[in-house]
Amino acid sequence: MSSLAETPIAMLTNRNILCISGTEWHGNYIKAVVELMKVLSASNKILFVENAYTYKDAIAGVKGKNKVDYIQALGLKSRLSEIHPEHGGKVYILTPPLAFPVSFLSPGKFYEAMLNYNGWLLRRSIRKALKELDMNHELINFVSFNPGMGVMTGRRFKEKTLIYHCYDEVKGAHPWLSKHGVKLEQIFLKMVDAVIVTSKGLFNSKRAQTKRCYVVNNAVKTSLFRKGFNPEVNPDKKVIGYVGSVDDRLDYEILQYLFTQMPDATFTFVGRITSERGAAILKKYKNVKLEGAKAPEQLPAYSKEFSVGIIPFIKDEFTKGIYPMKINEYLAAGLPVVSTDFSDLSDFEDVIKISGNKEGFLKYLLEEINTDTIEKRQSRLAVAEGNTWGKRAEELSEVIEQVERELYPA
Repeated sequence: MSSLAETPIAMLTNRNILCISGTEWHGNYIKAVVELMKVLSASNKILFVENAYTYKDAIAGVKGKNKVDYIQALGLKSRLSEIHPEHGGKVYILTPPLAFPVSFLSPGKFYEAMLNYNGWLLRRSIRKALKELDMNHELINFVSFNPGMGVMTGRRFKEKTLIYHCYDEVKGAHPWLSKHGVKLEQIFLKMVDAVIVTSKGLFNSKRAQTKRCYVVNNAVKTSLFRKGFNPEVNPDKKVIGYVGSVDDRLDYEILQYLFTQMPDATFTFVGRITSERGAAILKKYKNVKLEGAKAPEQLPAYSKEFSVGIIPFIKDEFTKGIYPMKINEYLAAGLPVVSTDFSDLSDFEDVIKISGNKEGFLKYLLEEINTDTIEKRQSRLAVAEGNTWGKRAEELSEVIEQVERELYPA
């Protein structure tokens, strides 16, 4: 497997990086691509292209968005804005023109025509921004989980290197994406110089479809999550915490078993609710709290109250490609972690508990709560401190430099 576990040589420096993202920069959850670009911005010039709003978004209104977004999307003010991350860098954010919604369309000529039109709109705005920012030389085109726009923009800016950053399986990740996304990703995988994935499961899924494939795992912002470290260990306090989306990845059979077997414990869920079915199940139990989505800065306060952090995912073709950020976030707070065996978590088998059934999950939960110590919490934090976004940005830099050495031998 192409992975860079060793200490990388150095960080990318003085490069122009065009990042075409499948997400926005802001939001109420941590995004790998945003954290990586924050680190890289300290020594490189970054143009971060947000995922385009559609006319459907503009008409219906998007929860949590402000009017400035739409003013920029309509071109009534500059599409470019600046962000100054804490690492001392600068990131230019490009708000693309409004796009036509196409994900619901059936495959065919009309779908292809509309996709091509959206691609033309995006290319035009990117070219203008690249020229304005003087970023047309030594360009890296880094497409993060946006295979459709990757196909529409790849090799269109005379980029030196074209990279696909894949952190989820398209099929199963989002219903609106999977209808056309699987085929578009297959096309894009053959176009790119390299694919960077975030888990061993994704590596096994993508490596045969592309020229080069590397693993750069997700990480943790330890400076934030260590604020949730609680040195006071109290085995009589049983607060079981889950931070992440309440969605169809959760194993509700295991969860309901835990709720009934641990009636004296409180189960706290912090994150977006994207499954009404799941939320309805959780709301049936008096010892369950649904806190909803919280800004990253609010999460350490919850971690400080947790006795243990859980990752109760089902095991299927989608989840086997996940390397959850929450593992390192829990560990940075010093928390014991109990997980299902949904994915290859062998990197953590010495520090977390992994169960294949509900009885084992319950057993590990009780053991971890009853045997926790301040020394164990400190050792977990030490593990998390070896998995920072700074280290991952170094690994990413080495991947790109290795690819370019192969593409352009001296």
